[in-house]
Amino acid sequence: MKKTLALLAACLMFAAPASADILAEWTFETSPPTTAGPHAADSGSGNALGFHAGSSTYSNPTGNGSTESFSSNTWAVGDYYQFSTSSVGYSGIEFSWDQAGSNTGPADFELSWSTDGTNFTSLLNHAVPSGSFSSVSVNALFQNGPVAAPSALDNQATIYFRLTNSSTLSINGGTVASGGTGRVDNVVITGVVPEPATIALLSLGGLVVIRRRK
Repeated sequence: MKKTLALLAACLMFAAPASADILAEWTFETSPPTTAGPHAADSGSGNALGFHAGSSTYSNPTGNGSTESFSSNTWAVGDYYQFSTSSVGYSGIEFSWDQAGSNTGPADFELSWSTDGTNFTSLLNHAVPSGSFSSVSVNALFQNGPVAAPSALDNQATIYFRLTNSSTLSINGGTVASGGTGRVDNVVITGVVPEPATIALLSLGGLVVIRRRK
């Protein structure tokens, strides 16, 4: 029995690692956003939307290495971009995104997560760097993540990520102005499933234990 379990453990060590699948991706190229949304994912399934307590103008200016992004102005503390998808059958959820803004746009954001779309838990705080997206090439300065999400988001009917404006500080170090914009692009949510070989080995291990008990 001990030799069998040791063999299974050794096999699992050398089994191929699980590969990440895209659960949802927003490049905003297929349907350029000009409203708060929701906007369907370009790949996978899910929705993106923007929320502003006051009035805001949504637009689709240049992205990070592309022609489109998701942008809005009139930012106040608590306003956000939200992205949702399903993680059923997946674990190891990760979130990545590109983010920029105008000089008088918001600098400070909080990334948070939820399983019900109402109660959110903070994941990290993020500062938007100075500079602008360019359609000519991707600038790594504006790329963020992938950020590993907690296991609470594994195998859930719907999971949510929010990028919420957390202060009145603008990107240029002043105060956010009504015309200041914040934009996001290339938002990706990924997850992993066990490789077939790993599943088979785990199943074999279970059978060995059952037979041994008999």
